This record gives sequence, C-alpha cells and structure tokens, in this order.
Amino acid sequence: MVVTLYGSETSPPVRGVRMACKALGIEYDFKKVNVFAGDLQKPEYLKINPHHTIPTLVDGDFILWESHAIVTYLGDKAGNDAWYPKDIKKRATLQQRLHYNNSIIFTRFRAYVEPIFYHDDLNVPPERIQKLQDALDLLEPIIHEGGWLVGDHPTIADCCCVANVATIVAVLPELTLKPKVAAWLRRCEQELDGFDEINTPFIKIVKELLAKKFEAKK
Repeated sequence: MVVTLYGSETSPPVRGVRMACKALGIEYDFKKVNVFAGDLQKPEYLKINPHHTIPTLVDGDFILWESHAIVTYLGDKAGNDAWYPKDIKKRATLQQRLHYNNSIIFTRFRAYVEPIFYHDDLNVPPERIQKLQDALDLLEPIIHEGGWLVGDHPTIADCCCVANVATIVAVLPELTLKPKVAAWLRRCEQELDGFDEINTPFIKIVKELLAKKFEAKK
C-alpha cells in the first residue's frame, strides 16, 4: 500500500522523511502543505494532526506525525536492516543520533528561522548563531570511523540529519565545519540517492526566502 505524506518541500524534517522513503524503497503520495498560507490550521488538516505540524504520515487508518517517529516506523515497515539496523546496539546508536538531530540541531535552527519568517524579527542575537555552530561542532565526535553517523553504511539517521545540516550551512555560510563533518556532508551530497532532487533545490528556496526578508528591511 502506498502511504501518504503531508509536508512542505522546504521543511528539513519533511525532506529527511522523503530521503528515508527513497532509501527504504517506500512509495508515497506527497501532499503539499503551505505553512505560510495557514494550511496547518485548516479543519481538514487538524483532523489528521491536531498538533498542526509537518510532516504527517497516513498509512491506511494509521496516522503518525513527528519526522523521527515516521522514519523509524517506515524502517520497521520496510524491514531494511542496512538503513534501519535490527541489532539493538546499532539501533540505539541510530536513535541517539536522531534525538540529537531533533532536540539540538533542528531546535536551534528553528529558533533562528522562525522569528525571521513569522515575525519579521531580523535582530538575530549572536548567541543564537553560536548555538548553531556548537551544534555542528558536536557532530564531529559522533561520526563513525566508517564515515557515517552509525557505521560504514548510511542509515535513516543520515537522511534526517543531513537535511538540517545542509540547510544550515547554506543559509549561514559563515559557520564552519570540522573535518569529519565536512567529509560526511560531502559524502551525503554525493552518495545519498535523491539528495539533489529532494534537498538541493529547496535549500536554495529557503536561502532565497531568508535573503529577501533581510533585503526588504534595508
């Protein structure tokens, strides 16, 4: 059965799920949601996701939101051991990487972009940028010697994490990457199937939207 995925193409968590679907061989019907037009607050959307967030997955009569809950559910559904290991230690490590991605990397990126997009607040405190730099720096010790987040093969953790990291470094080029993180990002760009299709054009849109916000205030 083809699942249905609701989301915005510019959202890093949505792009992470789409990358994971491609890796896992999950077919999905993508329903675009316009967050700036208030789609998340419409009754028909709130009916499936009362938390009015993206992404949201519908699989028959089962509904699930939160990107990492979705990718792990799909990992189990696909039964792909390479992308979502069954070994409990590898899986625990993968879960840790996903939690770091959500609770630190994405949370800090959202704290940067939301005031700009939704409140036209362009006075970004320096410490907000520094927290993003710190989040990128702390990726360095958790990249496996095999070159990926969990081992010597990419997993759904790489799909989700790179959607955030690639966006952050594109919109804030003044941030620096430590050697292992820089090599990991290049590896994701070159080797993850669908990166150019799912990430590249929409990262460009996010960058352009932010630039327009700052340009309009000059």
